[in-house]
Parts: sequence; structure tokens; C-alpha cells
Amino acid sequence: MASSSSLSSASFDDYNAQLQGSALKATRAAVSLPADIPFHRSVHPDFAKEVDRCSARVLSLTNKLLHLSSTVNASASARAKGKARLEAQDDVVDNFHSLVVDAMDTLLERADIGLDEFLGNFKAPAIAVNPVPLATAQKKKSNVPQGRLDPALQHAAHLAKPQLSFKRKVDNSNHTAWVPTLRHKYNAQVPLGYNFMESEGEEASTSLHPYRYEIKHLSYPARMFTSSPPVPPKSFEETPFTWVSTPEDLATMLDKLRAAKEIAVDLEYHNYRSFGGFVCLMQISSREEDFVVDTLALRDELEELNEVFTNPNIVKVFHGAESDIVWLQQDFNLYVVNLFDTYHASRVLDFPRHGLATLLEMYCDFTADKRYQLADWRIRPLPEEMLQYARSDTHFLLFIYDNLRNALLDRAQSRAHSRAQSPSSSSSTPVPDPSIPPAHLLVREVLSRSEETALRVYEKERYDTEGAGPGGWDTLARKWNKSNLMASSNVHDAGSAASAQRAVYLAVHAWRDRVAREEDESTRYVLPNHYLFSLAERTPADMAALLSVFHPVPPVIRRRAKELLDAIRDAVKQALGAPGAASASVTDARVEEAPAAMAVDAPETVAEVVEVTPAQPSQSLWTTVSSITATKSVLFGASLRSNTANVLPIAQQSALLGAGSSKAQELARGLAINRARFLEAAIRIHSKLVIAPSVPSLIAQSTPDSAAQAAAAATGEDDPTVLKNEGHAEIPFIPASQRAAPVTVDDTIVVVGQSKKKKRKRVADKEKADTAAGTASPKEEGEMEAEAFDYTSVSNILDDGSDHEADLPNVKKRQKHAKGSNASFYGNFPAPPKAHSQLKSGNQSRTFR
Repeated sequence: MASSSSLSSASFDDYNAQLQGSALKATRAAVSLPADIPFHRSVHPDFAKEVDRCSARVLSLTNKLLHLSSTVNASASARAKGKARLEAQDDVVDNFHSLVVDAMDTLLERADIGLDEFLGNFKAPAIAVNPVPLATAQKKKSNVPQGRLDPALQHAAHLAKPQLSFKRKVDNSNHTAWVPTLRHKYNAQVPLGYNFMESEGEEASTSLHPYRYEIKHLSYPARMFTSSPPVPPKSFEETPFTWVSTPEDLATMLDKLRAAKEIAVDLEYHNYRSFGGFVCLMQISSREEDFVVDTLALRDELEELNEVFTNPNIVKVFHGAESDIVWLQQDFNLYVVNLFDTYHASRVLDFPRHGLATLLEMYCDFTADKRYQLADWRIRPLPEEMLQYARSDTHFLLFIYDNLRNALLDRAQSRAHSRAQSPSSSSSTPVPDPSIPPAHLLVREVLSRSEETALRVYEKERYDTEGAGPGGWDTLARKWNKSNLMASSNVHDAGSAASAQRAVYLAVHAWRDRVAREEDESTRYVLPNHYLFSLAERTPADMAALLSVFHPVPPVIRRRAKELLDAIRDAVKQALGAPGAASASVTDARVEEAPAAMAVDAPETVAEVVEVTPAQPSQSLWTTVSSITATKSVLFGASLRSNTANVLPIAQQSALLGAGSSKAQELARGLAINRARFLEAAIRIHSKLVIAPSVPSLIAQSTPDSAAQAAAAATGEDDPTVLKNEGHAEIPFIPASQRAAPVTVDDTIVVVGQSKKKKRKRVADKEKADTAAGTASPKEEGEMEAEAFDYTSVSNILDDGSDHEADLPNVKKRQKHAKGSNASFYGNFPAPPKAHSQLKSGNQSRTFR
């Protein structure tokens, strides 16, 4: 996992993914532990020791995090909670909510407030109720919390691109090489263009570094190998400061630097709104004064600084000059002779950390505000805070150089008098040279490493089709752990989805590099890396799908979206092997997109299909438009495939007449376009239709098999050709207009009051009477012949105002239906018993007709 010192906005996504993966692994490991841990502890002593050791580490890490979280809030309660610790399992069980959960809630709440401030959700009222006095408002500090830079200073989007006003125009082409254009070689030992050879018989060096010979044959001043008391720097208020932005100021600064013995140099550059980047600021400090040079205003005049930078008697102190040396060559044709890099000194001395902030805290007790490392240094005029940060990078550097030089001399002297060297420094100790005094060995080692840094040569960034290099597609895929997009992945299937994703990734990566060179923008500004992988994994089929990937849409993509979409389509066609297959896949994918984008992108789709179709191999003479895959539609007929009409039979060539007529071809193409549009619309309509199942109707026909079917029905055998209804008998629905009108009676009598209990009448058994009379019972009659029921004479429950309740067979059933409304809820079970306090009867109303 990346360390906190190297964590930045560019690497935060990788750091977050690794952090979540580590947390997931820890959770899985905790879940996999057995439930009876005490038993295993008693059986396996080694297991008990490992559990105790892991528990101690987890508790220690938790206590450190709790202490850090308490520093966010300076209140007394927060400080009291910060002192609380989790010592054992009982503390975790008892105090987990009060210590851990509350601390997390506080951090999340502050993060939410910070996001609202960043997004501008907190706005000042239009009318201030209690206006703040002007003096108090000026003293009020910025609302930007520590640890996050003001967005207006990080990316100044309102600034014009300063490279447009450079006299020497920027060349970002991929086929031209960079060549130094040094007009005059100061402090030269060999003439400009001299081919330096390390030894006889060796070929001449092809390096473009004009000061290679001077650096290799440098005689360092004797004071660099002598221990002397460090010269403490003055405060910012006591040290003179000069802003250099005119040629006159530059000449004055040069006069002062010629007399200096040591100078400290640092650069601030910008590479977000430029493909190659450019230096915006140069800080130079001597023992007496600080200079900040506006390199945007003096870009063409700064080559005169070679008189000081190549002087071997003046020590140039840098920290981490690997990139600064290249920036000086790229923008100003500046070279450094006699370089002392404090980064290499910290490495030789085996410091635990090697950053400039660590050295400032160690030797100067000064903490720099490193938020401004990500600031936009094109801003003019510079805010006071940014100026102070720029000065701090070089103001203390000479004092650090004095301390590091003395430390190197002291350690080398102690090693010379010691029989055994320190194990920690044995790896960095060079082989002793008899010609070099033992006390100078470590200083010589630092100077040797600094020489290699000073000999670095700027090389123009070229696009590597193999994916190598810091920004290559293979390097980027390895950094993001995209195994299917790496050069080592085995993707050989021409028509597979993996090959299509990789083709889109390569095409978009190459397109981004080309556009960035044309627009003179960084690749991160044109298309951020995470969008590059999103386009490869979720290949868009149309403009709407392409724009939906971005949140928000980058400015360059907004202007050149059509160009990017064409590059993606071409990559998909090549990956699928055949142009026709590529077009069909893009069309199918486009049909599945949202309907909002259908009308916008349909002409492009049709044109693409028509252009690609003639290239498909076909044994037929005539060119046809491919039909859709649907075979049946309720809307367009029984079969769309059978209804598909061919394009007019116009041959492309003829053995008798030669090439076909251009007008005829245009006519055929126009008809094909119209037909393809119709077919595409049909596909989209079919994808949205839902066909409900219907019950097939049976037509009674007198066939020879009727007797056999009747016999099968009588015996109870199932006929597989007959559709059976397992539920209730199907009641046909009769419209209200075809039913018999109900008989209405105008005179009605309404009785209101409590109902009287009626005695149950004893009715003679009708069946016995019928039997005695010799008549057949209804049951026997039903067996003999079923009387046809007239469905038109009754009401239907599907009609409004149904009066089917009035047609209940008798009064008892009607009363039961009115009173026992819960009977339908309990089905065939009896209703629940009534409560003793429930009224048995109440006011009732009846209507007699």
C-alpha cells in the first residue's frame, strides 16, 4: 500500500482500492476464525501467541487512530476521549460505541461539511441581517480547512494559456526530436559540439549534453571538503526579497549571483493545461537575498543564467533535481555544473525519510505548507501565501547544505577510525579509493551521484505503440491492474468481447495522445484515466451512451465527441473481424439503449449499415439489406422476414455495359436507407411490445374422431389435443346492451326499526311429498336432462351497480350474507364467536318492492 507521504490526488483512487481490499481481507479472516477460540487456545499454544500478537497490533492501531481523530476537534470532550484507550476485549465491548462510533460520526460529519463548502452549497444570504464591519471582515481567515487547497488556487480555469504568447512555439509532434539550441557556451573547457570520448578506442559520445566534458572533468572547490559551522538563515522579514519579472531585474540579479559561493535553486512548474508542461517560477537564494523569477515573462532571456549555473566555483544546491535538470534544459537551455543534491546526501546518510519537508523540520524546525505543491503557478499576481511557500523551498536550503556536508565529513571520519563499519551504511559505502582522503569519501559519493543527475538530457515524449514508457497503455493497465488490457494478456479470439475491449482501449488511448498533442493539453485534462477504462469496459454504441459515461463531460470531449465515437466504432469493427459484423453489433447495442437517443443517432446508424453492407461476401448478384431477426409481430403482420423487400435489382457492374449508372446506384442507396430506417424502427418497437397470452378457441367439427373423443371423455382419459380448464366453469361475459332489462317497481315500502325474531316455520319435506306424489326429484331430473341457463336474464358482476345480491335464493342466505360479512374471510370454517358485550341486534332498514 502506498505510503502517506506519496499519497496525492492522482494516486488516491489506487490507494482507496487497496485500502478497501485490505479491509475486506481482514474481515474475511475474522469471519473464518472458529467459534470456540478459547478451546483452540488451550490446545495450541502457538495459535494463542499469534492471536495475542495480532490483537495487540489491532488495539495499538485503533488507539493511534482514535488519538488522531481527537485532534480534529479541539474541545475538552474530544481531548478527554482522545486519552481513552482500548486495552482489552472488555473495553472493546463496553466502550466501542462511545469511542469508535462517535469518532467516526464526527469525522463523517466534518467531511460532509467540507464537501458542502467545496460544492458551494453554503451561500451567503442576499440581505445581511447583522452586517460584519469591514475591519473584522478583512481579518477573517479563509474557510478552506487545513489539508485541502482552495480550488481557485489549484486549477485556475479562467486563465488564458500562457504558452500561446511564447516566442518559441511549442512543438508536440511525435516525429521530431528535441535538439539543444544553445547560443553561447559559458565557462567552456571544450568548444560547443565537441564529441567527448571517455577513453581511447571508445566511440564518440552521442549525448546532446553540451557540458558533458565539463561535468566529467570538474575540479571541486576545497571548501566543499572542509567542515565549517553552519550559517543560520535570517528570518523572512529580515531577508531582502526581489520579484524578478523584467530584463533589468534579471541583470541586477545576475550581478549579485556572480559574487556568491553557493546558491540554492528550485522550480515550480505546471503540466495540467499543457502536453509537455512548462516552468512557471524559479526560486534562487543566496546567503543574503531571496529571488523569485517570473519565468513566464522572462522565458527567452533566462539563458543568460548559464554564466552562473555552469560556473564550477559556485555550488548549486538542489533537492531532488532529477526533474529540475530536465525542466531547465527543456524551457531555457540551462545546464548545471557543480551540483550538490541534498536528496542524495540524505540517502547516503541513511535517513529514514528523504523529503525536503523532513529536512526542514529536522534542521530548521520549519513546517512548510505542502498544499501549494498542487497549486496553479500560472496565477499572476501570486498570492502572498504562495510567495511565502516558494521562498521557503530555497530560503533554508543553504543551511541544510551546511549541516549535511558536515554530517558527511564527520561520518566518513568516524568510519576511517573505526574497524567495523555500521551495518546500516555498509551498502551505501563506496569502494575506498587510495587517491581520495578517507574523510572525503561520503562527500565524493554524493557529488558522484549529483553528476549523474546533472548529465540527464531532456528527451521528447514519444508515443510508443508497444505500450512502454511512463504513459504507455501497457504501463497504465499494469498500474490499474487491468489484466485483460495488458500486453501480456492472451487475447487471440478475433470476435470475442475481450478482444473488442482491448481494441477500444488501445484506440482511445492513441486518440487521447493525438488530441492532447494537437490541443497542447495534458492527457489527464483531455480524458482522465478512469474514463479511459470505463470506455473500454462499457463500450458506447451511440452519442448518448458515450456522453453518459462522463460526470461531468470534459471540455475537449464536449467539442470532439463525434471524433471519439468514430474511433471507438472503427476499433470495434476491426476487433470483430468483418465490417458487417461490426456494424450489426453496434446496431444491436444501440437498440438496447434508452429511447431518448433513438431519433438523434438513427441517421448515422443507417448510413453506416448501408455503407458496410455491399462489402459483405455474398453469392447473390444483387445487393440486399439484411432483415431483422423477428419472425412474427401482431403489429406488422405474420412475418417480417417474408415481408422484407430487396433493394432494386441494380448490379454494380455489368459485363456488357461496364460500371453501373451512378444515378441508379444513388437510387438503390436511397431506397436501402429508407428500408433500413423502417427495419430499425420495427426492431425498437418490437423490443418494447409485450404480447399477452390468449386462450385458443375450439371449433366444433364433425370428424371421424368425434366418437373416439367422446368415448375417451366418458372413460376419463385425457386428450392431449384438448385444452382443459382445471378451475371453475367459465362464465361467458355478456355486454350490458344485450341483456334483458330488469323489472323495476315504482311503489316501494321502507320499514325502519329493530327486526323481530321470527319463529322458524316447519315446512314439510318437499322431496318426500314429491316422492309420495310419484314425481321425480330435481336431482334425478338433472341426471336425466340439464336445463339450459339463460345468462342474458341476470346481471353480471362486471357491470357497475350490480344487483346480484337481491337474487339470493332465500331470505336466510340473504341475512347471512348481510350480517356475517366475515364468512367470506373464513371460507368454509365457522365464524368466530361473538363477544358477550356485543349487541345482538340494532336498527335495521328494509325496502319492499
